[in-house]
Amino acid sequence: MRSIVLAATLMASLVMAGPAFSADNDAAPAVKIGVFDMQTVATQSEPAKAMKKMMDDKYGNEKKKLEKQGEALKKKAEGLKNPKVGEDKRVAFIRAKQDLDQKTREFMRRVEQDEVKMRQQMVTLIFEATKNVAEEKKFTYVVDLTAGGVVYADASMDLTDAVLAEVDKLYKTKKSEKKDEKK
Repeated sequence: MRSIVLAATLMASLVMAGPAFSADNDAAPAVKIGVFDMQTVATQSEPAKAMKKMMDDKYGNEKKKLEKQGEALKKKAEGLKNPKVGEDKRVAFIRAKQDLDQKTREFMRRVEQDEVKMRQQMVTLIFEATKNVAEEKKFTYVVDLTAGGVVYADASMDLTDAVLAEVDKLYKTKKSEKKDEKK
């Protein structure tokens, strides 16, 4: 659906920009379209790597602990296959499993909330960087290659590296501004 909307928007923009392609160059400025790979920027930029490290630092130990508890429960489950095991051990296992399931759901909810916040920050940073690059390089439109709709784009139109560099630059600037505010 997103790619259909993007393609329709692009097509409508090109249709409205028709005069730019006419023989009368005084009618409207030329349209210059750039493309970039948002997925590459969102995964390979400095802020993306920093956010991943922060998530690993914040949740890594808890994740390992939950995984260990899950493995221990699997071993207990194997022991419960023996018909001689008492009902009290079966009930204790069920309670332990329910407890682990609850802890896991709460953990996943917290991780997801932090991921959503970070994705929003990342998208905002990418949009700002894309705008800066587009204005600097005089592009009229910039399209995300990963959103679909672009079947071919000449390499000269690819702004991925420039947007990636701008995201890293903005991240460093904002990071140093936050440090200055804390002082």
